Amino acid sequence: MIFNKTILIATAVALVYSESVAAAVAAAPAASAPVTPAAVPQTFAVPTSNFAWKNEYPFGLSKPTAKPEWLALIKEDPVMQISPNILTVDGIIQNADPTGKNTYCNWTWDGCVKPTDIVHCKEKDIWGTSFDDGPYEITRELLAYFKSIDVKVTFFVVGRQVITWPDVLKEAYDQGHEIGIHTWGHRELTTLSNEDIIGELKWTELAIKEVLGVTPRLMRPPRGDIDDRVRHIVQQLGYVPAMWSVDSQDWRITAGGQTEAGLLNDVRLWVQGLPNLTKGGGNSLMHDLNNVTVGAALKALPILHPAVKLSPVGVCAGWGSGASYLENVPAAAPAPAQSSAVTPAGQPNVQESPLSSPGATNSVKAAGSTSSAATLVKSPIAIAVTALAAFVAAF
Repeated sequence: MIFNKTILIATAVALVYSESVAAAVAAAPAASAPVTPAAVPQTFAVPTSNFAWKNEYPFGLSKPTAKPEWLALIKEDPVMQISPNILTVDGIIQNADPTGKNTYCNWTWDGCVKPTDIVHCKEKDIWGTSFDDGPYEITRELLAYFKSIDVKVTFFVVGRQVITWPDVLKEAYDQGHEIGIHTWGHRELTTLSNEDIIGELKWTELAIKEVLGVTPRLMRPPRGDIDDRVRHIVQQLGYVPAMWSVDSQDWRITAGGQTEAGLLNDVRLWVQGLPNLTKGGGNSLMHDLNNVTVGAALKALPILHPAVKLSPVGVCAGWGSGASYLENVPAAAPAPAQSSAVTPAGQPNVQESPLSSPGATNSVKAAGSTSSAATLVKSPIAIAVTALAAFVAAF
């Protein structure tokens, strides 16, 4: 079966529309009811873009079902029995633990991280620089800018975008930028089954490898939604979780809760706070979603660039040349930067943008808990209610 870009775009529009309708219908009787997605026929097809694809990939709304050989890569462990969290129709991630405790180090509620998560850079003068949710045509504007200043960064890409814009992905890689995995469909990983987590990651890996010939080691969980169960699967597949220390909240410029002027002021605060960093160098999150986020980045990056060394996340973590891809990793690969399992100064986790519907906000609630861990973050459907955390608190 063959499909083209027009069908992909139409499918994406239908997905956003269907999610919005579902939220509107379900919100009145039970705003926090668990999501029960309608059955979608499994369809796989060879993409038709400017690339000679050999593999078929999940088409449209089809779930990226894991192949048996991928499931066999995961060793059984008690953490595999952790219950998935619950994603409600209005985008709330509810804690599956009825006590409301963050027993399994879920970043979503209180910023809990493990030493295997990359959060801060090892050196103070190194600044991890990354963009999520692409590739898109607009990504080329960032590539042109980075080429003009001879800087390399990281792009965490979504599988569905890779099969739509493989030429942009290859341009980024050929120019020396680092490529990481951001799942197939930008789904909240702690709310998925073990099998679905594997499918989200491995289908994206397969598409990237078909285009580039390499397998990324870095992965970034959508919305930062990761716990010990997800970490185990991620590590068994050979990936390293890449988080962030500061978030531009650029996607909120169109959603509400951020402005371009506010973003630029935040970046100036990042620079002013450099002498006070205690955990290592900064590691920022931005998006190559559209002309608004990219336009803001092109104004913000020159503020950072003279003060710090804009770098890929692998360099931020202290990795050597070529260590960003599994094919190049020696037997004893360098460990990621060490990170403390704390939330900055009691600030809520204001997380990165939703791919399917940029411009909305997710709320995270711990079921059965009245603690401050039940914080507000963004949702593909709910209205944005959280502003950007201050830079000083972020560190």
